[in-house]
Amino acid sequence: MKALIAALVLSAAVSGCSLPAQLRSSPEVRYYVLSSPLPSGSNAERADIGVLPVTLPGYLSRQQIVLRDADGVTITLNEFNRWGESLSQGVSRVLCDSLAVRGVAALPLRTGAKVTDKLMLDVRRLDGSLDGDVTFDVVWRLQRDGEVLLSGHFVKNRPSGDTLETMVDAQSLLVQDLADEIARNVR
Repeated sequence: MKALIAALVLSAAVSGCSLPAQLRSSPEVRYYVLSSPLPSGSNAERADIGVLPVTLPGYLSRQQIVLRDADGVTITLNEFNRWGESLSQGVSRVLCDSLAVRGVAALPLRTGAKVTDKLMLDVRRLDGSLDGDVTFDVVWRLQRDGEVLLSGHFVKNRPSGDTLETMVDAQSLLVQDLADEIARNVR
């Protein structure tokens, strides 16, 4: 009996090893980042507006890219398609660069940075489905010394296209659209 069990275990192990390489290995992981209207590293060293760390809902606070299914409530995590930086940092980076293009000096708020105003973003949604729309829903507030100077609720959709590349491009453009709204209100 022991010999039969050993033979079965050996047979299973050998058959697993004889699978073609493409069936044994996992798909390659691909990484994506939101695109900025400025070259990397072009943020100002000094700015009047400091962007606080962006808050995201739990389902977006992960490395995997999230797709929302057509039913509007089910999501799919893309295990092999991931963010190259946290989505929170990406939104902050692109927003600061986009504000700079519009003449508003802003930088991600770091410890020790001296800024006059603080911009808070509470992202409610930044997702969508392929061949559908990407939705960006965010509440923002600009404060000085604890007093709210400006605030707004920004909700906008853009077509996502049929690939993750076009979806990430749409997400990038939505962050730039938010910068348009904030810049219009700040001036």
